[in-house]
Amino acid sequence: MRRFAPWRVRAGLVLLALLAAYAVLVGLRILYPIDHTERLAGFARRNGIDPALVASVVRCESRFEATVVSSRGAIGLMQIAPETGGWIAEQLGVPDFTTDSLYDPDFNLRFGSWYLRYLLDRFGDRDEALMAYNAGPSRVDGWLAGVGDVFPETRAYVERVVRGLPVYRLYFAFPWLLRITPSLLI
Repeated sequence: MRRFAPWRVRAGLVLLALLAAYAVLVGLRILYPIDHTERLAGFARRNGIDPALVASVVRCESRFEATVVSSRGAIGLMQIAPETGGWIAEQLGVPDFTTDSLYDPDFNLRFGSWYLRYLLDRFGDRDEALMAYNAGPSRVDGWLAGVGDVFPETRAYVERVVRGLPVYRLYFAFPWLLRITPSLLI
């Protein structure tokens, strides 16, 4: 019976550990996809928002699919309704806004990041701002005034966004992780 040299056993264990770690990273990319990283981070920082928060919102809204349209007509990466997009365009002084502009990742991330900053400033609380992003500011005003109960879908939305924050913070803290794992977005 041939015995393995201790260094071979250790090398095999190290290789196994590295493969397991890589599998975890690939799994994270599947569960927490990301795309448009530089642009997303740029618009987030321009609006004074943690890029991980914007990325987690995008994940929950569209899973980084730029052309997705919701059943309620919200468009693009950050799922901006055309009416909200028109209002944001007025606030930002963007004269050439069209609904089709919301399909453009740069445009959508610019508007969505600005709107998220607006909601954070308006409500002064991250979770309330996320509730407003999901259900609308007037609904949140009502809930805060004691009118009705927060929708279960809205509670679940806030929990999903918050759950994604540590993963997206990891991505932005160690961008090389994104370079060594494949993007599984089509």
